[in-house]
Amino acid sequence: MAPSTIDQDTLHRYLDRHLLGSESGLDHFKAAHGTWAGTAFEERFESLHQQVKADQEDLKKIMAALGCSPRPIGKLLAPVARLAGKANPFNPLRQHTQAAAQVQLDVLTGLLNAKLRMWQTLLLMLPHEQRLDRALLQDLSRRADSQIKQLVALSDETWADRFAPQEHHDGDGHSR
Repeated sequence: MAPSTIDQDTLHRYLDRHLLGSESGLDHFKAAHGTWAGTAFEERFESLHQQVKADQEDLKKIMAALGCSPRPIGKLLAPVARLAGKANPFNPLRQHTQAAAQVQLDVLTGLLNAKLRMWQTLLLMLPHEQRLDRALLQDLSRRADSQIKQLVALSDETWADRFAPQEHHDGDGHSR
C-alpha cells in the first residue's frame, strides 16, 4: 500500500471536529423530532434522526480505520455540544408553527450540508489516502444528499403553518 500524502494530524483533527459536531447534530435532530411529535411529520423526523445516527457510526468506523481516536479536547467538549443540541436554542418552545421552527429547520439543513461537504472532501482524498473506502464514502454522500432533500421537502411542505397570519399581542395583552 502506498503511503498517505495527507497530513494525518490535520485529517484526524478535521474528523474529530466533525464527530464533535455530530454529537450536537444528533441532539438537534432529536429536538426537532420532539418539536414535531404528534404531527403527521413525526415519523419522518424520527427517520432522519436514525439516519444521522447511522452516519455518525460510520464516521467512527472511518476514524478507526485511519487510526484516529477522539481527541481529549473533543471528549471534554462533547457534553457541551450535546447540551446545546438538547437545549434546542433555535426553537426552545418546540413549536412547529412559529418562525423559530423555520430557523431550526434551516440550521438542521446547514448541519447536513456540512456533513455532505465532509464526505465530499474525503472523496477528494482517495488518491492520497488508501485507507479510505470509496464505496462507503460515495454511499455516505448519497445519504447526506437524500437527508438534505428530505428536510427541504419537510420545510417546503410546512412553511405555510409557520408564516400564516397570527394574532399578536402587545405588552399589555391587547391584540394588534
